[in-house]
Amino acid sequence: MSDAPARPVVAFRVGARIEPWQRRAGEALAAIGLAPSAWIGRPAGAAAADAAHLVDETAPGLDRRLVELGVELVIDLSLSPPPLDWPVREIWQPRFGHTARCAPPVGEELERGERGLLLRLVRIEEPLVGTVLEEGTVKLVGYDLERSRTRILETLARWPARVLAERRASGIRRDLGRIALAREVAREPARLGSWRLRATVRRLAECALDEHWRLGVAEVEAGEILAGFDARRIRWLSEHEGLWLADPVAAADGWVFAEAFDLRARRGFLVRTRLEPEAPVETVLALPHHLSWPFLVEYGGARYLLPEAAADGRLRLFRADPFPHRWVPDRVLIEDFAGVDPVLFRHAGRWWLFAGDRRDQDETRLYLFFAEDLFGPWRPHPMSPVKDDLRSARSAGPVFAHAGRLYRPAQDCSRTYGGAVVINRIERLDPEVFREVAVARLEPDPHGPCPHGLHTLLVLPGRIVVDGKRHRWSLRAFVANLRASWREARASVRTAQPERSSA
Repeated sequence: MSDAPARPVVAFRVGARIEPWQRRAGEALAAIGLAPSAWIGRPAGAAAADAAHLVDETAPGLDRRLVELGVELVIDLSLSPPPLDWPVREIWQPRFGHTARCAPPVGEELERGERGLLLRLVRIEEPLVGTVLEEGTVKLVGYDLERSRTRILETLARWPARVLAERRASGIRRDLGRIALAREVAREPARLGSWRLRATVRRLAECALDEHWRLGVAEVEAGEILAGFDARRIRWLSEHEGLWLADPVAAADGWVFAEAFDLRARRGFLVRTRLEPEAPVETVLALPHHLSWPFLVEYGGARYLLPEAAADGRLRLFRADPFPHRWVPDRVLIEDFAGVDPVLFRHAGRWWLFAGDRRDQDETRLYLFFAEDLFGPWRPHPMSPVKDDLRSARSAGPVFAHAGRLYRPAQDCSRTYGGAVVINRIERLDPEVFREVAVARLEPDPHGPCPHGLHTLLVLPGRIVVDGKRHRWSLRAFVANLRASWREARASVRTAQPERSSA
């Protein structure tokens, strides 16, 4: 298949009807000026509303019809083997799991108790070979087959438009490498009853695990981290009675700002401490709801905190008055957005803001905003959410520069929340396109005091600050997590929007 133009004539291939997620894929293309010229499927037995819009792929003359329409790209969302003999330049198709199989997705991964599903959008090159155009691991709802499947397909619906928007803006056809494609179609879980029982047992066991985080420091330069870092070099700071410390995302005047989590109240608040043994912990900001991620920014001669306060449902600055003892509410940057781990920085004359959304798969999905001024107005990037990947989307610390390039630390949550830090190099960032590539990884020391996770990286001159996780069994955590899971399940049923769950 030859190179395709930046604005191809597109057709969608579906099944006997146009599913809601497939329709949303068409709407996403229409939003960038590439509305599909045809929907191709098998209308026999389809609802009248769908049959009227479907070009019958089984009818004689389909090839002539495609040529008449000028179709150059077929986006095959039928979840069946691709039509390799159609007279078009390109055929794109989703593939699922590490074997790159056809759908239905999810069943095998849920049976094995995996936390996420690898999803790829590929360009078909040969019957069993494809070029990856976009990929990511999406978190599964480990106790619910249908919600997991819905989440996967709703994520997939945005990807064709994302890839084509980047191609149009950059003139470059994306190529993430070739892969072998599986012959078989995925199977449903063989024993649904036993699978659900195992999923329930795993869920209950996870509820009894309590995370304990602590801060660590290593004398190392940014270049050494990018070349490969040994976690045994981390010097772990003292633990504190009744609380743990995490999210060391800011430093100023010899202090590091972090989240402190009260183990009895089960709520976080913001503190500062020094990178010394037995250093005191001083409260910076506490509110009636949970706070974390004390992101510090200077602007106009003042210092501001932009914390994670997802319960507030918005991203709001707090101004130091005076620094660092008192913080007063300042302006709201983004309303109606339950921002998670927000990261602010300046680049190319603009302010940029990365964040997750607590109400929309905050471990998997990355949102991007930009503004001419810190105080706004803030606009969503046209590709936002710009990334769907449980392995490298959620922020893990401030963006840092090295050798003229920008790097964005992110969390790998594919095996456990905050399991490791991935460093992404930003390849392009402007009001049209965002692109990054993973270049380095920080894994926890499996034999150290924090063997179960690293999820923050703060790069300072000559040193880094991190946090590490150890799991402990806890009855108190079991009760608290079980209540949270129950509230989450009830909220999901009330809203009837499984694709916007944060599970």
